[in-house]
Amino acid sequence: MSIIKKTSIGIIIFVLFTQLTFGQDEMFSLIRKINVDHLGTVGQIDGCEFSKDNYYIIASDNHGTAKIYIRSTGEFVNQVKHIEINNLKFERAGKINAVGYSYDRKYFYTGINDHGLKLWDAKTFKLVHHFNKTAEVDGADFSSDGKWLAVGADSEVCVYRVSDFSLVHKFTHERGAVNNLDFNHDNSLLASVASKGEAFITRTSDWKRIRRHKFESSAKRIYFSADGTLYALSGRDQLCRVYRTSDGVMVADLKHRGNLKMLPGDDYGDENPAVEAMRWTADGKHLLTGGVIDGIMRVWRRDDWSLIGYVQAQEANRQIEYIDVSSDNEVIVGGDEGVLYHFAFTPPKILKRFAQEPGGMVCLEAENYDTSLPQGGHRWTVISQADAAGGQCLQALPNYGVEKDTKFAEYDPLKDSPKLDYRINFTRTGNYHVWIRAKGNKSDNSVHVGIDGKGIPSSDKIEFGPSTSNYVWSKATKDKQDASIFISSIGPHTINVWMDEDGIKLDRILLTPDAGYKPSNDNGGKGPKCSKRKTPDAAVK
Repeated sequence: MSIIKKTSIGIIIFVLFTQLTFGQDEMFSLIRKINVDHLGTVGQIDGCEFSKDNYYIIASDNHGTAKIYIRSTGEFVNQVKHIEINNLKFERAGKINAVGYSYDRKYFYTGINDHGLKLWDAKTFKLVHHFNKTAEVDGADFSSDGKWLAVGADSEVCVYRVSDFSLVHKFTHERGAVNNLDFNHDNSLLASVASKGEAFITRTSDWKRIRRHKFESSAKRIYFSADGTLYALSGRDQLCRVYRTSDGVMVADLKHRGNLKMLPGDDYGDENPAVEAMRWTADGKHLLTGGVIDGIMRVWRRDDWSLIGYVQAQEANRQIEYIDVSSDNEVIVGGDEGVLYHFAFTPPKILKRFAQEPGGMVCLEAENYDTSLPQGGHRWTVISQADAAGGQCLQALPNYGVEKDTKFAEYDPLKDSPKLDYRINFTRTGNYHVWIRAKGNKSDNSVHVGIDGKGIPSSDKIEFGPSTSNYVWSKATKDKQDASIFISSIGPHTINVWMDEDGIKLDRILLTPDAGYKPSNDNGGKGPKCSKRKTPDAAVK
């Protein structure tokens, strides 16, 4: 439970302020905002994409209109009206859900409920062809070789030949209307999802369905990774999962927690909001997702599926509806604010993993992390300390007397504790004793340690006897047991550290299978030499 021990009005205001601003991660730089829907939060952006050559941006409003902008300047170029509608509040009929360019930038398309998909000349903005004129079209995709245009028309997927617009193949989803389509990198596979909880993977050489996933509620998005080895899928019930393309095995289940209540007038006022938006980064090493009703775009590292960053990409309590990533890693985000957010994304460097010592020990300098994720109005801050093992340590700041014994790792960036990641290659399984070297007073003296993004009851609430003058080693917990973690499989794992009490100064973390080992006996109390990063990056299999 989070307990604020200092209760001055100024500090409470600071807590609220930092919860809104601390999540602006350094990996994102806001280029500009574009007011696409003139009604703002009364309207919506349901579709936005870069042209494949990164020159244009296309974005839709809630009034049957798609607008074209120059990416480099944000300058408005032109617009097309899919239907005539002059609504002054959110209307389902005004949502253009499908927008996108052909790879040669000869065409772009718009798709809308009950009025099919329209193909437009990208130079003249004239209508070229109208597909499935009375169908609900929420998703479409061009193949990268320019041969096909796949259209989701009600519950059918229709694949057309671009050269003459003739129908090549058609198949039907058994569970609802088609929401999204995506060809893989070499156009050998077509992925599709439907509104009543269904996903297909279809082989394009013979149009045979090779895989089907079923879910309890609507599936919203599906996209292949850049190399085609994975596909990510999202939907209602805050569903977001990643599967291996070769055999359909799930490799990650990405949790999205936070506010689930929509503001009046937004979309349908859903009681069960979906993870509506999702995209892989250009190199396929990260997945960007729109979460719940918090306007936050999350960043997941493919190497270990750790949440490593986030940014406010719609205003608070608004939902993100669409994300797109350019080939040079710029990102656009649209949603219920009616404003397009345009970011530059700098992917964080993925370091080599720490190697386990021959005897099984792993010793880590706290400041030598893979990721430090600010959350809940706090962050881990590097400070200089002469008596720290490496001359530096991490302190959980600001220090205003907060304790989070529980609910510190719920995948809600606005409420969780700040998190540290340490990627390690384990060469032996079994039980490991967990030590920390830290200092702090009686209200600044505990952390949680977990593994692979999960808090572990056997190693949370690690505390030490208050010590403000000297660093001390401890494996004791508030539960009156020694801290331990069980490593169930050899290979890559990520050790996580979360703040329990703010103000703590954390110097080192140590894992050892030796129950009798005491790190305070080594190196004048500083402990053993730290483990080295020397294991090659592990590929996702």
